[in-house]
Amino acid sequence: MAFGSDISSLSKTQKRELVNLLWPKSHLRQHQHQLGSETVDATIAHVQFLRSHLSQPLSRIIADVSKGFLNIDKDSIQQLLELSVRIWLTINVNSPSIVIGPTMAHEMPLRWPQSISLASLIGNQFTKDNAGMRSTKRTRLDRSFTASYLVNVCGMTLRWTDTLTDHLRSNASKETLIVYKHKICLVNHLEAATECPIPKDVLEEALDSLNLLFPFGDASTKKLLAGEGLHEFYRLGNCGRERQLDVSRYEYWGNELDDLVELFRSPPRTWKQLATDRRNKLEWAAFWITVMVAVLTLVSIPCNIIQATYSVKAYHATLAQDNNCPSSA
Repeated sequence: MAFGSDISSLSKTQKRELVNLLWPKSHLRQHQHQLGSETVDATIAHVQFLRSHLSQPLSRIIADVSKGFLNIDKDSIQQLLELSVRIWLTINVNSPSIVIGPTMAHEMPLRWPQSISLASLIGNQFTKDNAGMRSTKRTRLDRSFTASYLVNVCGMTLRWTDTLTDHLRSNASKETLIVYKHKICLVNHLEAATECPIPKDVLEEALDSLNLLFPFGDASTKKLLAGEGLHEFYRLGNCGRERQLDVSRYEYWGNELDDLVELFRSPPRTWKQLATDRRNKLEWAAFWITVMVAVLTLVSIPCNIIQATYSVKAYHATLAQDNNCPSSA
């Protein structure tokens, strides 16, 4: 049975237990029921083992885990371990040499070398921006800087991802923005940060970037997320963290945010942007005044034509009346 089918067949109680085992400090009630699937049981066991052996190299972990399995080769053990990591950390650890099934064109699978520990593998995926290469124009952002603004005014398209390392990537034309959608995972990882190989400051910054782009209480953000089918994402609120508008505070996703800020601050390029862009109230008002003048001008043209037509008709009627009148002796 496939793992996805195993998960969908679990009862609510079993799903709560699965969440508790993946994130021990999620504050859900503990249950004593046994999970009904060997695949789920094995995955949970692997997550628990990996959590307590974060600094051991993969080769050592495979050797230890293999003791509990008979007649299973090392590649199969590694596949199970990498599946457990993907479910637990939402990072696409999927070594190409042993991958099962097709790999999508947009996916960037991560190889786990035998000599590398899980802590090192994950930690190396998140590097701070080079301070010397960062923009000198970083300032505190306007509160209108939101994903809904980038979508509705700047014309960007959102694509949601299950993989944290793909967060805030964009295509070459800057038309599509990839956003990590599992906000609840970040919250729960932070609750047990000492047992998670993702650095705490990475988790905090990822959460802050989501709060920045999708602020709780913003009507357009709520509407956008509802349209994307992510009601629960919005209901999580700001997760106890203030919205961080100072872009210079973002050390891991600062360059990606710089690109978005540049797009946000660029002059309107389409009629739609001109009509909806209220960042510069003077320019926005001037645009709509021009539109109103143009509309009134267009409306006045047929009115003037009609008025001229009737004036000509009245003139000819007057001439005709004068010609028909007898002249005085």
